[in-house]
Amino acid sequence: MLSAISKILETLSMEEGVKMVVLYRIDGVPLCAKLNVPKREIAPTLYWLEGQIKEMLYQISSQNLDEASFKFGNTVIMLYPVSRTTVLGIMADEEASAYKLDIDIKTSCRQIGRLVTS
Repeated sequence: MLSAISKILETLSMEEGVKMVVLYRIDGVPLCAKLNVPKREIAPTLYWLEGQIKEMLYQISSQNLDEASFKFGNTVIMLYPVSRTTVLGIMADEEASAYKLDIDIKTSCRQIGRLVTS
């Protein structure tokens, strides 16, 4: 299962402007990550995200949201619920092709969702 998830994340991480793609458990532990920048460049953000996952999942589910996003300078962090126990996190440049990236993210969420719920 992790191999299949890794391939899906690899494809998503190849999108122009994507810096990082991570699948998190609801307790904030990363299950699989693909980085396109040195880890030291985004390590503080990775640790911050780990602490936000539980709260964001609660907000997403209690308010019936499809996603949550944050903007830091010209970087956007998007969180998408994949299942009741996993969240997909994407860090991308603000200039990344939002339309194509959004379609690819939703497709990836469905594919991963089928893997983690089966």
